[in-house]
Amino acid sequence: MELPAPAAGTITEILADEGETVVVGQVIARMQLGAGAGPAVPGGGTPAAAATGPAETTAPADLSKVSAVAARVAAAEGIDLAGVAGTGPQGRITKGDVLDARSGNGAAASAAAPAAGSHTVLKGAAAMLAKYMDDSREIPTATSFRTITVTTMDARRRQLKDAGQKVSFTHLIAYAIALAAQQDMPVMAHHFDTIDGKPTRIDDDAVHLGIAVDVEKKDGSRTLMVPVIRDAGRLSFQDFKAAFDDLIAKARENKLTADDLTGANVQLTNPGGIGTIASVPRLMKGNGTIVATGSIAYPVGLGNIGDMIGAEKVMTMTSTYDHRVIQGAESGRFLQVVEGYLQGENGFYDGVFASLGAELGPVPSPPAPAAAAAAARDARAGDRRANVIDEELLQAVQAATSLLKAHRTHGHLAARLDPLGTEPEGDPALDPDTVGLTPELLAKIPAKILRMHVPGATLADALPHLRETYCGTIAYEIEHLASHRQRTWLREKIEGGAFRKPLTTEEQKALLKRLIEVDAFERFMHKAYLGQKQFSVEGLDMTVPMLDEMIQLAAAHGAREVVVGMAHRGRLNVLAHNLGRPYATIFAEFEGASTLEAITTIPQGGTGDVKYHHGAQGSYQLPNGESILVNLESNPSHLEFVHPVVVGAARAAQTTRQGPHAHRDTDAAMPIVLHGDAAFPGQGVVAEALNLQAIDGYKVGGTLHIVQNNQVGFTTDPEESRSTRWASDIAKGYDVPIIHVNADDVQASIAAVRLAFAFREEFGHDVVIDLIGYRRFGHNEADEPAYTQPEMYAQIKGHKRVAELFAERLVADGTVTQDEVDGQTQAIWDELTTLHQDLKAKIKAAEAAGGVTQQTGEYQLDRSPSPEVPTAVDADRLRVLNEELLRVPEGFTVHPKLVKQLERRRVALGPTGASTGPTPRRWPTRRC
Repeated sequence: MELPAPAAGTITEILADEGETVVVGQVIARMQLGAGAGPAVPGGGTPAAAATGPAETTAPADLSKVSAVAARVAAAEGIDLAGVAGTGPQGRITKGDVLDARSGNGAAASAAAPAAGSHTVLKGAAAMLAKYMDDSREIPTATSFRTITVTTMDARRRQLKDAGQKVSFTHLIAYAIALAAQQDMPVMAHHFDTIDGKPTRIDDDAVHLGIAVDVEKKDGSRTLMVPVIRDAGRLSFQDFKAAFDDLIAKARENKLTADDLTGANVQLTNPGGIGTIASVPRLMKGNGTIVATGSIAYPVGLGNIGDMIGAEKVMTMTSTYDHRVIQGAESGRFLQVVEGYLQGENGFYDGVFASLGAELGPVPSPPAPAAAAAAARDARAGDRRANVIDEELLQAVQAATSLLKAHRTHGHLAARLDPLGTEPEGDPALDPDTVGLTPELLAKIPAKILRMHVPGATLADALPHLRETYCGTIAYEIEHLASHRQRTWLREKIEGGAFRKPLTTEEQKALLKRLIEVDAFERFMHKAYLGQKQFSVEGLDMTVPMLDEMIQLAAAHGAREVVVGMAHRGRLNVLAHNLGRPYATIFAEFEGASTLEAITTIPQGGTGDVKYHHGAQGSYQLPNGESILVNLESNPSHLEFVHPVVVGAARAAQTTRQGPHAHRDTDAAMPIVLHGDAAFPGQGVVAEALNLQAIDGYKVGGTLHIVQNNQVGFTTDPEESRSTRWASDIAKGYDVPIIHVNADDVQASIAAVRLAFAFREEFGHDVVIDLIGYRRFGHNEADEPAYTQPEMYAQIKGHKRVAELFAERLVADGTVTQDEVDGQTQAIWDELTTLHQDLKAKIKAAEAAGGVTQQTGEYQLDRSPSPEVPTAVDADRLRVLNEELLRVPEGFTVHPKLVKQLERRRVALGPTGASTGPTPRRWPTRRC
């Protein structure tokens, strides 16, 4: 192709091989300027070579491996090509190889090249960049540093953005450099050269500003381009920005011409874009100065508190200059002038805004609390308005603390907790307008001074996160706790989202599978045993996955056993899924075949009660292949009376009695109690058990409570059965934190469990989770709930099950496919159907053989007489025990009034071990 010459003259040397690919900016030839230039040298040789003629050389065996330029240079320099090692493709000898051989490095370098690794010859732009960097080593440079605040520049840039102008920090910094070098410090654009062998200062009488651009090439490698804005210091900002943007676009698109890349005398590079604080770049020939800008950030060590204490963000600039024509004082003064422009001196921003047709806004204020200090100074100078502003800000901060406290204390009143969509009552204190907080004031208050942990730099940024935290599908009541440490721990975990991390894909799939199993079991039971009482869990399906999570967390923290107590609601599903009781044994009871020993057994010796009151013991299989013992205590139709039974059983399981003293490990067993929403506040045994939970003699390291809140007690609405807003309110009187959660929000329900368990682990204290759902059918499946709650059950009839809602969400997210969901549902349905059919066949066979003796579906008590139990104790043993009881520790003084009483006990046993006291009275007994 043909290329236009930049000036008239004669080509003296060609620097690119025939067929070589060249890039924009690469020097491909040298020429002698002027009309008097000598004739062109044939083949691109130098004049010296043409005058002296070629020296005798010995050609290599294969001349095809010598480039034409290399051959001409070898001829001119008298280099024997036979002794030159080629570094080009397939050993081709290039001009560089010949020049290396001339300096004595060619063959030696080739011989010394290591066998391992790879060698890449730099070509094109990369080679030219390497050459320029090598040339830069000849320039004696020094560097000045200056750190400046960027508050004003940042504020002005945001004002321009609000006016519809897209202006970057680099636009403003580059323009300030151009103006400073053109109008105030022209020496910074002077550069050095040697003319006729004499050192020379060159003044171009203009600032030609080079902008360093990092460009990614098509092959993924990167290169540096420095396009030049010519006479930048005399342009208006609008023209300067247009030239800047045009050159950057051309660099990105690889459309720069040779003219775009030459003539710079001042350069700007911006390594701060990747976080570099300061840089000392190389100064190229022809440049007087290169300025580097660092990152914009708070000073080191203030990153986390900068906005809170009113610190200003800063940027470090360096000026690296040619010390032959520029002195250190001049460079330092130059950076000072640039800073002045960026801070708004000399009408800098007036010109910028006017050039773009934008209205200049008010002078930016320093950040708080520097703003408060400035206001105080103005007040001392007699500015009465400053006092008004200061008082307004102080009042706004006080109002902000009230708003935060309202969310922490009463946010649950505005939470979206009802799966049926009942609108929450809310609280006026949650509205910033009620305390006079305008959007402008919200934006002025740093969030960190309020000691909250939600994201956001200002209260305006943080308020939406605060609302979602306390008024979403999960809500909290923790401010009633007497312990400051417990309150602050909970605030940090709740607001920081420590336990609300998104569920992993595997966790979501496992939860969906469990919900499908829970739902399919209930549906199958309704179909197979239509009209029979089963007290289904539907509407509170998350009970089972939440128990799964509690059991797994307990096992992970060293528990050997989990003790569970509950009433009848959902008990069959818990037996099947949390204790692993086979489906067939549950079906058998509904078939009235509980005496089929091959299918079912009598738990805990029998209770004589119905199937949905039975206890059981099961081995829960953990994801890691291990197992943990789960005990479900029998509950003979007394609802909450199982609560103290569970706590007592857990304490017994936590206690080992080997040795003289009992030892208790609260991690060894964990109690879980499920409550009804009407029974929890309605039965006094709950208050009695909660009252014991923090007493040393009854502690179990904390019980996890789930209130299965279906928003109706048998047929009674909440407002007709209790005097408080929530079913869980009674727990407040015993310093127990309460977590409310929408039973249709799967992730929130699991988050509630994880927070509750972590609190138990940290403080050894009870926690209540109020799981708010609904009851899909009546109190039992024989009731018609629409008689007493017609509006509620009209909503329930059209409400999707949680398994369906969660499946739809995961399908929409791409976590699972609808075919996978349908396949899982069909698989569990087929399993239930097969087990049911097999059971029917076994029962039919047992009936034919006369093996079924009763059809009640209830367990029978064992009424056979118990064997006699020997109760006698050896007399010597009694005496030893008596002495142990009466022994007084050394140094201990017994109260005088007790001495005689204790002595009488010592003589109570005669020398033969028989009692010497009066004949004991025999009390009457009765069978009960």
